[in-house]
Amino acid sequence: MTKTIFIASLSLIFSSIFFVINDAIINYLSVNKIEFYHFIFYGIPAYIAAPVFLFIKGDLKKHIVCKNYSIPIIRGLIFAPMPIITFVALKNITLPEFTTLNMSAPMFGAIYAYLFLNEKLNKYIFLSLSIGFLGVLFVIQPGFESFNKYFLVAIFGVILITSTTTIVNKYHTATTAMGYFIYGGLIIHILSIILFIWDPIKVNFYVFFLITVASILINAAIFLTTNAFKIAQKHYSSVFCLVYLQIVWSSLIGFFIFDEILNSLAFVGALFIVLSGVISIPGQLKQIKDK
Repeated sequence: MTKTIFIASLSLIFSSIFFVINDAIINYLSVNKIEFYHFIFYGIPAYIAAPVFLFIKGDLKKHIVCKNYSIPIIRGLIFAPMPIITFVALKNITLPEFTTLNMSAPMFGAIYAYLFLNEKLNKYIFLSLSIGFLGVLFVIQPGFESFNKYFLVAIFGVILITSTTTIVNKYHTATTAMGYFIYGGLIIHILSIILFIWDPIKVNFYVFFLITVASILINAAIFLTTNAFKIAQKHYSSVFCLVYLQIVWSSLIGFFIFDEILNSLAFVGALFIVLSGVISIPGQLKQIKDK
């Protein structure tokens, strides 16, 4: 089990880097008349590369045959709005703000783990949830001058993505990690093809290169995250705190590339969210020990 948690943790560390680089590229493209369906359409080769390879190898069937097809399909429907949410949010809020709000995912993850995965929460995790929630309030600053309604759009995206990882963890025997990856992207890719035909756009080589890199990274990140939460099984909340690393990568990219920084209250909120993750560690270790 220790080896499994290590692999899951390593997967989340790499996926956190890939997610932030992808978001940074979207942040750049979203102000250059590139819509989410243009991005996904030009990224189709990156999405189909893995299943094509498996087909050539003769292993595709075992990944697309499911014990219950409704589970990966429902997960795909829940995941489908995520590219739309990401593009809309990054058009209206900064990359550090977007990433910091995404760091509320462990808070929702702990709640989901308690409600749907039968994981026991202890005083450390309750304290972590309280501090994390306070951090989110500092970032979105409801009622203050800097409040942006698109903060709530980002939060809604967090709820959706946490729902998908919970499904993968709870129904980890329904299909393989690659099966979840294929079915998860099927709906949004079909929708994007339809929208692209309705509103096509030609891109230069530089933009195509950026989309290709981002597509490779986001698909790799989605697969790594799916695999991490699939193999974590009863330790779902124990590895979730590693997503807090995204704040570090996002703040660095936001500052050095986009000249974007969090305001003082949002920075305090980010510290609270990171502290929430740190406090959750002893709670998660106790959770593992009590199994």
